[in-house]
Amino acid sequence: MGAQIEGWGRRVGLEPLDLWFLGLRGATLAAGTVWWALAPDWTRAPRLPILAMFLAFSVGIYVLNAVRPGRIALLYKVALVFDLAVVFFLVRITGGFSSDLHLAFTLLIALHAFYFGLGTGLGIAAAATGLYALAGDWPPPQPGFALRVAFFGLVGLCMGVVAEQARRRQQALERQQEQLLRSDRLATVGELAAGLAHELRNPLAGISGALHVLGSRWARGDDRAALLADVQAQISRMNRTLTELLQHARPVTPERIAVEINGLLEQSLQFLPRGDIQIVRRLDGSLPAVYVDPSLLHQAFLNILVNARQAMPQGGRLTLETRVPPAGELAVEVRISDTGGGIAAEHLPRIFQPFFTTKAQGTGLGLAIAARVVEQHGGRITVESSVGKGTTFTIALPANPPIDGARSETNATESAGR
Repeated sequence: MGAQIEGWGRRVGLEPLDLWFLGLRGATLAAGTVWWALAPDWTRAPRLPILAMFLAFSVGIYVLNAVRPGRIALLYKVALVFDLAVVFFLVRITGGFSSDLHLAFTLLIALHAFYFGLGTGLGIAAAATGLYALAGDWPPPQPGFALRVAFFGLVGLCMGVVAEQARRRQQALERQQEQLLRSDRLATVGELAAGLAHELRNPLAGISGALHVLGSRWARGDDRAALLADVQAQISRMNRTLTELLQHARPVTPERIAVEINGLLEQSLQFLPRGDIQIVRRLDGSLPAVYVDPSLLHQAFLNILVNARQAMPQGGRLTLETRVPPAGELAVEVRISDTGGGIAAEHLPRIFQPFFTTKAQGTGLGLAIAARVVEQHGGRITVESSVGKGTTFTIALPANPPIDGARSETNATESAGR
């Protein structure tokens, strides 16, 4: 039964915790109805408006959640304000500091701290403390009041910490699942790449050689020679695609040596077609040497530089910056920025995935290879993109990378499509 309810919730955009929240609200409404029905006649009248407001507000939450399920987190925050006010009035009319309904404050703190995290939990505990202090006649009885207020803070702290730990574990699990999926994709791509390399590269080499021989028989200005040059260019592009596919499917183990990162970046820049691109260098000459595979890292830099160049077909500014990160375990940071159109926000989480591309003739492997190379060196690659301003890739590398790689991340402001 529980699995069926959870499955239904996911179909309508609700997580299990959301279902618990809505179910708890329904249970609270039922308990409130019983509480009103069993109350003495002379106390029913002041309790009825509160129960009616809670009923109307709860129905509104259910309706809004059905209409706009994607806004449930916002509904929780609105509901929290309303619920705190309801609990405040309930405590006030049922005896103030002597009322047992102060436990409702505890329930609200625990529920929302677990859903939103530590900061929200402590904030709700502070708000509940203030409302509880106003719910009775001063001075409050001691030590009961102090103990209850301390319990509010303790519940907010404990539930917030539990929520943060659960969230981190969930994120770690999702990263592991993504790594497993990536491994499966790599295995599939590896088999495909081996077949393509065998079946396509040899015939392409034969075709290219035959065209070269044929073209040598024609004069340089012959239109047929120009046509053959175009065909040769397309064959070269196909060979590059096969090479990228093989590089991604069968990654090479890094052979690390001490490398000066500024020189490696300059070397990669020499292979980039300039055009109307302005190059701005902000290179820190005091960087420590890093132990990397210069060939692999050169390929990663070049892939990002080519991506930046393609984002500025009408020209622009390409900025290369190196520095020592302000803090942390990473020793060198490289930032490559362009002034192109940017990357759409919905594309950012996928740009390091193999075969994802928004370009008409792109393979979707350049950035995937760059991310994998950085991870092989124990580094981190991130990307930021802003509307109409361009994109910045940041690569951070340790001085002595571990055997296991790190991760790739994406962050963005409001973005536009590249």
